[in-house]
Amino acid sequence: MRLDLVSRLTAASLRRWRVFLAGAVLASVASFWLASHLEIRSSFEELLPEDVPSVRHAKELARRVGGDGTILVEVESLDGPGGLARAEAMAVKLTEDFRALRPDVIRAVESDVRPVERWYTDHWPMFLPLDTLRQAQRDLVGALGSAKAKLNPAMNLLGEDEDALPAGELRLDLSRREGLGDLLDPTKPGPREQVAKRFERFADGFMVHPDRRSVTILLRPTGTSLGVGEVRVVLDRIRATIDRHQPELKADRLYVGVGGSYAILLAEYESIVKDAAISFAIVMALVLLSIVAFYREIRPVLALAGALLAGIAATFGLTWLVIGYLNTQTAFLGSIVVGTGVNYGIVYLARVSQLRRRGASLEEACQEGASAAVKGTLLASVGTSVAFGTLLVATNRGFRHFGFIGGVGVLLCWVATFALIPALLAALERLRPYRAPAAAASVDRGSLLIDRLLRRPRAIAAGFAVLTAASLAVFVWHLPNAMERNLDNLTNDATGGEELRRDHARAREALGTSVAGAIALLPTRDGADAYCDALRQRMKEQPRLAQLIESCETVATVIPSHQEEKLAILRDLGDRLTDRVLAHLPADQARRAREIRAQLAEQRLLGDDEGPPSLVDQYRERDGTVGRLAFVRARGDAKLELGPNLRAYAAGVRDVPVAGGKYDAAGADIVVADLLEDIERQGPRVTLLSFLCVCALVVVFFRTRARSALLLLSLGSGVALMAGFATVTGIKINFFNFIVFPITFGIAVDYGANVLSRMVSRRNVAPALKEVGGAVILCSWTTIVGYGSLILSFNRALRSFGWYAMLGELTTLVTAIVLLPALAKLFPGESWMARPGEAILGEDDPPAAADGDDRRAAG
Repeated sequence: MRLDLVSRLTAASLRRWRVFLAGAVLASVASFWLASHLEIRSSFEELLPEDVPSVRHAKELARRVGGDGTILVEVESLDGPGGLARAEAMAVKLTEDFRALRPDVIRAVESDVRPVERWYTDHWPMFLPLDTLRQAQRDLVGALGSAKAKLNPAMNLLGEDEDALPAGELRLDLSRREGLGDLLDPTKPGPREQVAKRFERFADGFMVHPDRRSVTILLRPTGTSLGVGEVRVVLDRIRATIDRHQPELKADRLYVGVGGSYAILLAEYESIVKDAAISFAIVMALVLLSIVAFYREIRPVLALAGALLAGIAATFGLTWLVIGYLNTQTAFLGSIVVGTGVNYGIVYLARVSQLRRRGASLEEACQEGASAAVKGTLLASVGTSVAFGTLLVATNRGFRHFGFIGGVGVLLCWVATFALIPALLAALERLRPYRAPAAAASVDRGSLLIDRLLRRPRAIAAGFAVLTAASLAVFVWHLPNAMERNLDNLTNDATGGEELRRDHARAREALGTSVAGAIALLPTRDGADAYCDALRQRMKEQPRLAQLIESCETVATVIPSHQEEKLAILRDLGDRLTDRVLAHLPADQARRAREIRAQLAEQRLLGDDEGPPSLVDQYRERDGTVGRLAFVRARGDAKLELGPNLRAYAAGVRDVPVAGGKYDAAGADIVVADLLEDIERQGPRVTLLSFLCVCALVVVFFRTRARSALLLLSLGSGVALMAGFATVTGIKINFFNFIVFPITFGIAVDYGANVLSRMVSRRNVAPALKEVGGAVILCSWTTIVGYGSLILSFNRALRSFGWYAMLGELTTLVTAIVLLPALAKLFPGESWMARPGEAILGEDDPPAAADGDDRRAAG
């Protein structure tokens, strides 16, 4: 940026400070109003591009079905097991009330399983696989035919007009036949006993907690859980329904709690909002207190705070206009932008304060401070913005949003710094004129320490070279395992109050089964059955997949398929099991056969409207269509939180062949699998692009090879040290903290650029480092505070981001204030020092003479 432009901006801000401040106030108020409309979306789907298959399928699932979220309602007796009957009675009433909310609010309700048990008990023959029935038919025909042939080819056992054979002349044993064995073997439980055994874990027909104190009701909402507003509305309707029974609940000493994915999502959202607000407040407070301690006066702090707030407000107001919402990655960017954006004002005001203490007027100090700071801070701002901005090329929406907000934010903070700080200082000068403090004689310990530190530059450079090489070696050696594969380390801590966590845990224990899985959307009912058939075949061919998937279910598990074919076979079986045939069976087998025959005779065609609503509604879409869904249930011990298992599971439910096409299942696990793959594919590409862009900026700004080399060596060493130390300390790369690398490139340029710019203009290392070193350390500290706010997050991935970024801050700071000056002493002085006409305008002192080492380097 041309210095005359900065000079004119500074002069205008000082002279027309009222206009500048009035404009800033109006713009900030409007920006805060816009930013207040931002909502936080915590779904992983918000991080991926919309054209990724898992996201498209998830949105189609939301459109056709309404999502796969759940609400768990727990009815608990405060009197312990003795009050379980009252809890069950209340569960029945609440279930009816919840069913009345169909189909607009609730699409399925599961509570009393006794109707479900009766359904399967009464109609078990219709749920036998068609192949099993055909085999049973073949077995019966074959068994009777073989017996007939043995006795007399002319004898017809099936003929009703023949005389009955003496029982002792023929004995049939149908229990040994493959198809009939399980049905007619009297040593095995009968079909109805097997159904009862499946439901015996449900005490009194309800989903009861093992301690017999509470009953759980499982609700599947119609809407999607992607929008916090919709989730809140649904939960409010559920709680309002519960509240209508408060008098009865109080009288019967019952407590009703709410858990499930909806309640947890809302608690997570509120936690994110709370954490973001608290972290922003803590960061602002610590940053401002740190600046007070550095400047030892309040005036610069007030000016810097005003400019910073204007920049932050504009950033998030623009975010609402362009993006419209925040995600779990960008919700904490306010703290990060504050910690980074304040750096430009610190460097600017450091020079202004030095000049004011020497007696310079406000205009002189502001003009010369701006001139001294503009080049380094502009490169730092643009470099950091470019580092953020390279994330915009990623298809990952989380990356793109992070890049946009961060890149725009640091630029707006830089603009606000140079446009508003002079105006704010002028306003404060009107309120209370500045009085320079009396100069106190003191030993210049800073210069002595710097001289001692840089006395052996070769040793410093050699030490950093060894550390850098070792860090790179450690990082590359561990690179194959550098990615976080255990997704439990990226999830949220337990959110919500203790009450929510307790209610959710008790409700889950009462369910007794996993509700995790995915849903495949098919065009027809037969297509859903074909999907599950193909998936089961795939599980047989891939044993590992069978360890991850428990079952694939369609509406055929509730409303039998192939009913007419099955009824024909069932009638044929019943017709063949005549009394004359049964007379030749062992007594206990004949008794079982009579029971089976009677139950076969009871079967009839079954319609969708006859099935248990709690089950049929699970397969009902918003338009009322039933049966085009296939539910893939993950095993309880599948451990999908482990990356390899998750990927194998996602691959297993994808590209399933059905009627000449390929179909995928949709669900949160599939989205996370795509997210991992997307990060691993795009992360290195974005990181390399960011590094190249920052390198190009350095070359453009500093123009000479020596200056560019100094800064890039410092940058490279700092990033390598960060990667190496992170590897040694066990911090792994994940889809949240991967963006630390491009951001660190920008920050490393920030500190190095300010140090190098001052060394170039002062033509001497020690005085320049003394002049700007404190401000750079303060800049690093404020940025560390910004990143440190992330470790307060309830999300483990964000905490890892905070630790990784703080480590990068420390390593790049050390290389900027130790390695860079040491390297400058080793380079020929004329290769990096300012030429006579190149020094920064506004320096009130002539460039200091090069010290002995600098002169030797120059010579």
